[in-house]
This record gives sequence, C-alpha cells and structure tokens, in this order.
Amino acid sequence: MTGFKNTAVLAIVLAVLAGLYALLERPLQSRQKKEPAALVPDFEKHRSQAVRVTITRPSKGQVVLTKTAENAWTVSAQDKTFAADTTAVGNVLDTVAKLRADTVASRNQQNFEGFEVTEGKGSEVKIEDAENRTLAHFYVGKNGPDIFSTYLRLKDSPTVVLTNTLVKTVFERELKDWRDKAIVKLSKDDIAEYAVAGDQSLVLRRDDKGLWQVTKPETFPAKKDAAEKAISGFAGLKAVDFPEGKLSEFGLDKPKRTITAALKDGRRESVLVGKDKNAYQYFVKTGGSDTVYVIEKYSLDALCPSLETLKEPAPQEKKADNATR
Repeated sequence: MTGFKNTAVLAIVLAVLAGLYALLERPLQSRQKKEPAALVPDFEKHRSQAVRVTITRPSKGQVVLTKTAENAWTVSAQDKTFAADTTAVGNVLDTVAKLRADTVASRNQQNFEGFEVTEGKGSEVKIEDAENRTLAHFYVGKNGPDIFSTYLRLKDSPTVVLTNTLVKTVFERELKDWRDKAIVKLSKDDIAEYAVAGDQSLVLRRDDKGLWQVTKPETFPAKKDAAEKAISGFAGLKAVDFPEGKLSEFGLDKPKRTITAALKDGRRESVLVGKDKNAYQYFVKTGGSDTVYVIEKYSLDALCPSLETLKEPAPQEKKADNATR
C-alpha cells in the first residue's frame, strides 16, 4: 500500500512538472513561430548596394534619389536635380530594412484599391542597384485602422499586409524635404574673420589665443557666447524652404546685407540677405550661387549680433559708503 502511495505521489509530481514545462515552453515557441517576416527579404543584406530610389506618388509626382560617385545623393523631380538630404535618404533605406509583414490584411485582388496598394492609388517605391537589379519594389497604402500602422503590398504580390508602423511620412515628402538644407558647410574652427556689411556693420577677428575680438565699428573683446553663436550659426546655416523666381523678387539683386567669413586658408564664403518673406523669415543666397533660400529671422539675428550683445556687461561700481566718510 505504501508503494502504491509513493507511485501516486511521484505521478502527481511528474504531471505538475510537465504542466509547468508546457506553460513556460509553449509561449516561447509560439513567439518564435509568430515572429513576422521581413516585407523585403534580405534587403538589410543588400541595402549598401542601393544607388537609386524611385518614389512615385499619385498626388505629388515622382522623385528619384540617386547615389553619386562621391557617396552623396541627389534628388530629381520635375526635370530638376538638387543635392539631397542624406538623412532623409538614410531614413528610407532604414525603414525598408525594418518593414515587417505583421498581419495579412487581404488576398482578394478586389480589395487592393481600397487599401490603396495599387498603381495610381498608393506610393510606389522601387530601389535598384548599379546593375539596375531590383532590391525592393512595393506599394505604400493608406494608414491602418489604428492610424499608427500602414497597408503594404509587394509589387506583383497577391497579398496585402499590415505593418505595425506608420511609414507614409517617410516616403511621401514634399520636394523641399528631400533637398539638402545646408546653405553653408564649414568648420567653425576654420573661420579667422567674420564680417557683416550693408545695413549693419560688424567685423570680428580671431586673435592669437583663439578669442574673438570686435574690430569694427569699435574695438573690444567679444563676449564669447555671442561670438561663438554667430560663427557656429554661419558655419552650419540651414534653409527651411527653397522659393523659385527672379532674384529681384526676393530683393537679392541688390542685397541689403552681406555676411562674409574669411577662412584660414584664404577662401571666403558669403551669404547675401534680401527682403523679409514675412515677420519671421528672410530670403538669402550664397555669393557663389543664385539658389534662393528662406531662413528663420532668429537665425539671421544670431548671425548679426548687435554691439550690445557682443559686449561683456560692465562691472558694477562699488557704492561709496558715505556714512564712513
């Protein structure tokens, strides 16, 4: 009888252990089985070979991003080509590599237009290598039911999938958002002299110790923070828009102000300031190009500090203690 009881207890223990194993192991196996597949298999492996990205958007036309021999990128649209924002291009390639087919939404071809994953409805994305081989080709459809997801379909695929990522904004940018917004590309440490001329006058020079000195219209040591803000702002000046038109329309045929940085190697870089676009923005161009940019007013103000801003505050004089005199 005792042997029977021991056997029964052992059986119960084994049953409990088996149950615990099932509870712990099956969810792990389930998670492994349910790991969603990449929308574009092996794209991560081949993404470095991408040299051309063509995005065709029904409402905004087509843009073509092309890698140059210098490993930079250009963007072409409406028969014009500009330098592209490499961050925006990198975001496209990163996004494609990370896209997952989280859920099958439909295999019924009659539903494709409703999901906006057909030509003329969704944004068509095609990525090619230098040999014109296709690395990825798919449609970006409408947002999913929770807004933070997107319907996708590989070109010629009979299946629409839902990815748990909002990706439309990555591909459906305005042309200005694809363009390189850098107006000036310099190292601030290479600037030896900095001058503002026209409706405002200012000259800053770097001394032997690397400190900035105001030399015109007055002479005094410049306040470090204000001087560095102007120099750094010029070295990395960026645009917020790219208007099209004649220079005279923007007041750049006769600029009211010129900002010039003289570099240690003798080169000079200039930004010309035209009319204000509105109360918060100005039109500018560089001295070597007729491309017109829009910059924010606060950026211009930082580039052209007043003398008061550049002066260190005067030390307060000690008040005489008349009671002790």
